Amino acid sequence: MIDWEKTNNRLDKIDGRTIFFLTVCSCFITFLSTSMLNHALYTIWLLLILCFFGFLKQSLYFSSFYLLSLIGLIIETNHNISFPSPLLLSMIYKLILPAMSAYLLIKIPSGKLTASLRKIPIPNKFMLVLIVMLRFAPTIIYEFGEVKEAMKIRGFLKSFTNIFSHPLNTLEYAIVPMVFRSLTISDELAASAIVRGIESPYNKDSYYISIITYIDIILLLISTLLAVYCCFF
Repeated sequence: MIDWEKTNNRLDKIDGRTIFFLTVCSCFITFLSTSMLNHALYTIWLLLILCFFGFLKQSLYFSSFYLLSLIGLIIETNHNISFPSPLLLSMIYKLILPAMSAYLLIKIPSGKLTASLRKIPIPNKFMLVLIVMLRFAPTIIYEFGEVKEAMKIRGFLKSFTNIFSHPLNTLEYAIVPMVFRSLTISDELAASAIVRGIESPYNKDSYYISIITYIDIILLLISTLLAVYCCFF
């Protein structure tokens, strides 16, 4: 309980714009960096940030997938191996970097993230679309976990043999509830936004106070320098 409180306290001290900037930098490095060493350097930096915020377990997961995909990609490239697909390993290797910063982004409360993004000079419609996109993934993951538990209770996930012997039935029992649940969630989000005055043209206040602290300045400075180095050197 103490570790969880420390994690929340540390994450509460960070402005949402800082984590959003980390995500943008990660996307730029993923598409512009041509050096595996530079890519790995920024990945290590994000792993340290995850550890600083208390997400040690998640950082181990990310680093494990990153190393496995990188080692597999190097082996397949040097020995002309085509299974598993080098394209698949390359996508995993490239997308893990922005996924780490996006993980921090979805851990920020939606109200705090909204208050932070409102201080960025971007159109309101674009901001709302961005916030919904960032909140949709964790909501879907949570709902999929609920569907999975319901399938276990009803005996649809007895064993791997049962899953592979009846793949179409397994997909049907998983996809159909997710589709209907997604429609319900979209209606609830729209109703919640209208009730909270999203259509109001007046300036809106927030429960959260969004300010840039010394921790934000340090993260922004180091992240910017590393991003410039990884993209252009």
